Amino acid sequence: MLRPMRRWLGLALRVLGTGAGLAYIATRVDLDDAKAAIGRISIAAFLAAVALVALNVVAGAVRWRVLMRAYGATAIPTLPRATYLYFVAFFYNNYLPGAVAGDVGRGVVARDAFPDEGATSALAVVLVERALGLFALFSLLALGILTTGGAIDTRELWLWTALGWAGSITLVLSIAGARRLAPKLPAFLATRAAKLPVLHDRAAFAAAAGWSVVTQALTAAAGWVILAALAPIGLAASLLLVPLAAATTFLPITVGGTGAREAVYITLGGTLFGLSLPDALAASLGFWFAHLAVGAAGGLAQLVVRRRNGVRPP
Repeated sequence: MLRPMRRWLGLALRVLGTGAGLAYIATRVDLDDAKAAIGRISIAAFLAAVALVALNVVAGAVRWRVLMRAYGATAIPTLPRATYLYFVAFFYNNYLPGAVAGDVGRGVVARDAFPDEGATSALAVVLVERALGLFALFSLLALGILTTGGAIDTRELWLWTALGWAGSITLVLSIAGARRLAPKLPAFLATRAAKLPVLHDRAAFAAAAGWSVVTQALTAAAGWVILAALAPIGLAASLLLVPLAAATTFLPITVGGTGAREAVYITLGGTLFGLSLPDALAASLGFWFAHLAVGAAGGLAQLVVRRRNGVRPP
């Protein structure tokens, strides 16, 4: 009884959070002007953004395999299989509330990679993967701050960077030390902590961290392509905005970051680059549409595989 109630409460919170963000946008931006701004984004720029987001998914699949090896997986999916699962997960992450449904499914499907610990270890690796992605996002934000050379007041951005680093590092260290803490935890937590994976290959972990930077750099480049179609903004300068906007997908109080992402673009776009509110909203929506297009490809891929396999889940 409590579990379904918590699920519904979580969904309600995300819907309310998203609604609050959209309401904030509606009170500040002329939607007709935003529609005209979207029309200024060329097809070529949009397709380039879609291609970069798709490359980000492929790089994410590579990172996933490397990270599984780092944590001692013995039956790692092939790269084509991992890429397919990543595209399917990307579909669910972008089209369902919470932005985690696809990752949870990916972890469950890959449970055979850890024959002793099963789904618990597979899900823990996915969680570490998201933490590394968050760390890489804020590292790119830090790079953007450094490259501005003090031309812009970035004190608040340094605060967000520090918070992002602290949160992601804490999560990774918590999983790494869970087995040692298991005997001191309550029984229901100790059982789960004892099944969390142990880091076996530090070099592979470092490589996975590097791949995280690659994935987030591709995401940042996709956001910049859309921004550059609307205003003369350089790639380095866009790192002050796009990584922070992309980080909104990690927020548990929105549906895939919707509302919060647009609020970041509107607030920082004008402050940092003098973007008009309609242009800032258009850039955010173009970035989001690119993600939805790639997610739709993942959903289509799953439909094709299910039909080929007689409507059986992959």
